[in-house]
Amino acid sequence: MGTTRTKTRLLTAAVVPLLAASAALTVTATPAGAAPTGADACTHPAWSNKSGGKGTAAGASALIRTGPSDDCSVTAEVGTSVTLYYHCWVKNSSGNRWTHVRVGGTQVNGWVYNARLDDGGSKDPSNKC
Repeated sequence: MGTTRTKTRLLTAAVVPLLAASAALTVTATPAGAAPTGADACTHPAWSNKSGGKGTAAGASALIRTGPSDDCSVTAEVGTSVTLYYHCWVKNSSGNRWTHVRVGGTQVNGWVYNARLDDGGSKDPSNKC
């Protein structure tokens, strides 16, 4: 009987601190609808050429990125003398509109934040990617 009583005391001594520790444990989840960060922000929908629009960079230049987010890699920077042909647009998880473009005279394409385009970019509902 002494052996069973000793085992019970040892088990109780091991479990009670674990239960006390778990009472202080807090699990935090990312809120639903939160904007993705890092590489997840650069995942974007397929695009197609739905727009006949074109424009140029607003200000000194515009950055062309791999996805519709400032977290995505820059593939090119164009000045105001370069024509950008619009394909379609998306609204990213932060609520910002981005236009998929092709740089005139090249096959370079990617995403530009609409505020960086002289005419506000592609925004017609029928041109949504």
